[in-house]
Amino acid sequence: MLRPIIITLFILLVFSSCAKRSLSSLHKEGVKVSGSQALLNVSPACASIRMQYLGCGGFFIQHQGQAIMIDPFFSHQSFLRIGKSIFPGGKIKSKRRELDYGRRMIKDSLGLTDDDLKLKVKGIFAAHGHYDHLMDVPFIYHEWLNENADVFVNTSSALTCANVINPRKLHDVQTIASVRDQRGDSVEFQQGQAAIRVYPIFADHNPHSRNVKLFAGSAVRTPQHFKSYEDKTSVNDWLEGQTLSFLIDFLENDSIQFRMFIQSSSCQFPYGIPPLNLLQEREIDLAVLGVASYHFSENTYPCEFLQTLQPKKLMFIHWEDFFRKLRKRPKAVKTNDIPRFFSDVLSKCSRDYLLPVPGSVITITR
Repeated sequence: MLRPIIITLFILLVFSSCAKRSLSSLHKEGVKVSGSQALLNVSPACASIRMQYLGCGGFFIQHQGQAIMIDPFFSHQSFLRIGKSIFPGGKIKSKRRELDYGRRMIKDSLGLTDDDLKLKVKGIFAAHGHYDHLMDVPFIYHEWLNENADVFVNTSSALTCANVINPRKLHDVQTIASVRDQRGDSVEFQQGQAAIRVYPIFADHNPHSRNVKLFAGSAVRTPQHFKSYEDKTSVNDWLEGQTLSFLIDFLENDSIQFRMFIQSSSCQFPYGIPPLNLLQEREIDLAVLGVASYHFSENTYPCEFLQTLQPKKLMFIHWEDFFRKLRKRPKAVKTNDIPRFFSDVLSKCSRDYLLPVPGSVITITR
């Protein structure tokens, strides 16, 4: 028990001692960080899609009167609090003030009301069980969505949240996920002639430090101290479980108008790639890939992924320091050479990209 704690504290100490690059320094080093608004010109495209990058791996995506959320997380925790949370008595929890800020950000940016959120959001998806992807989901489910939406997670996360989300609304999508060349089932939300269809896909998560992945493994039981979405938890409660990527289709009249792929965690190729028959069915309009820990992929990331996905447009996320409050001006995630990723690694793929700041609204245009 003591050895994992020492390793975790050491890695956190390394993180805390590393310099963070500011937006201005990133710009000076040639990294093209987008502002609060961005247009993606994809032809042909479904012009009714708008999405907002929420930071970390998070998205709010709306299409024809309905919406989904991916990995919504606003309760950024300090290094000190995460370190203390490993021990008894040092706990973390969703932060109401930061979540209120996140809700205002979404509403103001997309012109929504509180009732719109309750009525429009049909599902929340979590790519894995780490606190920066899952911890705020129970709070949002109860406080924002009035328990109307369904929540889709892996097996481990379903156990973690079993006491705080209605079991009829909590779904283990690991049981239907696609695996390599084996096509699985999808989750679909229909409204009139429009639909959002989500395929969960088995993926992976790179280590946080060389050969060390923090909070790996899967939950084997439901934490009995986590019975309310405002209860305190340990960071050790939020185990990764099976990481997932998502292939998302936006349909009108049963025809795919726009296809989006999201893999918020960097990993070794080919983990997370959709089965070939899905890729042959329809090309990918937009691929969204995580940046953090890219350097542990042995030169396979992201170029091999892009060679297979062949997306029309490319976006990178999970590049900013999520130990820093969302309301503050973002800085690059520690221990990752972000300029090198774009000047050296990505240059091998010869691809243009979009790198949004948290809160940035992306509108799909023809």
